[in-house]
Amino acid sequence: MMIILALESAISGGSVSLLDGGREIAHWIGTSNVSKAEDLLANIDELLTSNNIKRNEIGLISVSAGPGSFTGIRIGIATALGLKAGLGIEMSSESSLKAMAFSQPNGAKIVAAIPMGRNAVCWQPFQKQTEIVTALDEPRTMPEEEFLSMVLNEANAAYVLHAALYEKGSYAKGIINFGANIAYAVGIICHRNASVVTEPLFISKSF
Repeated sequence: MMIILALESAISGGSVSLLDGGREIAHWIGTSNVSKAEDLLANIDELLTSNNIKRNEIGLISVSAGPGSFTGIRIGIATALGLKAGLGIEMSSESSLKAMAFSQPNGAKIVAAIPMGRNAVCWQPFQKQTEIVTALDEPRTMPEEEFLSMVLNEANAAYVLHAALYEKGSYAKGIINFGANIAYAVGIICHRNASVVTEPLFISKSF
């Protein structure tokens, strides 16, 4: 058994996922737009306790490297580093956007997108082939209305949207509502690439 504790605290209310290898055991999804360190730790403890998992049973901590709220990124990484040091286990981090793209089928151009708050969207195009995700461009930001218009008029990519962003538009068939459990996607990609530590992705609004 490989218990993975996955954290994402930079998008909307954040999320925490417990995985046994590639299978999710349980998760928590926040409802607040502000992530607080004490809330994240309390929800981790509650998730572990309710599923009868002790901290020393965790084999890997995976955490989102961003993008998203600057404060949320720092909270998530600091929490993961603290648990890594306290438990003496491995930690891995990866971009939430890349994790979302990794969850999709092979062979397609994928555009992953998350809400950044204050009318901003952060998005990035990827290509996935044989379980390898390659970024086609750097992550970029644009106003929500401009992004939603681009989604409606672009048919050459599979758009994968965080639930908070998906709910703001009316889309044609084929636009994917990823949901809000981004921690699960981060846990999966970090499980496949456990040695990867991605630098924090502090992406500022470009408009």
